[in-house]
Amino acid sequence: MKIIVTVLVGGMIALFVVVGRPSLADEPTIEYAADDYVICSACHLPDGVGIPGVFPPIRNRVSSIAKIEGGRAYLITAISFGLMGNIEVAGMPYFGVMAGNSGMLSSNQIANALNYAVFELSDGDVTDVLPFTNADVIRVQSETLTKGPGAAAELRKKIVEAAGDQWP
Repeated sequence: MKIIVTVLVGGMIALFVVVGRPSLADEPTIEYAADDYVICSACHLPDGVGIPGVFPPIRNRVSSIAKIEGGRAYLITAISFGLMGNIEVAGMPYFGVMAGNSGMLSSNQIANALNYAVFELSDGDVTDVLPFTNADVIRVQSETLTKGPGAAAELRKKIVEAAGDQWP
């Protein structure tokens, strides 16, 4: 009889632990790996500082852009389909073409690379940045009409104009 009571009490405690604590499913899971960022690091470097005048820095910028309205779609579009044209980053002009990576990276790898850039290559507080998901990437890729580097350039231009001083 003593064994049965112990099992019942132990089972009730286990049930309380499982049911009574807040669910971890309520918290977003942030997935990323340095391996998924390797393609980005070839140009933007492992620490995201880029090469002045050649490849712009993305350190601290990806998280800032992700906070701006339309910024998340821009980031996904740029990584997926590339970016071309003149841009300015921190007062430095850049001109060139960034190749799209949707043929080399899965939508999940693109989300992971963005999460790596946000959560590993940001020196500030990023608690208010939602993690990128596979579903985010699939949605933006399917909604992008022109699947080439011009799409991100056009989107960037609109967001920069709308964001004004908020654009990093």
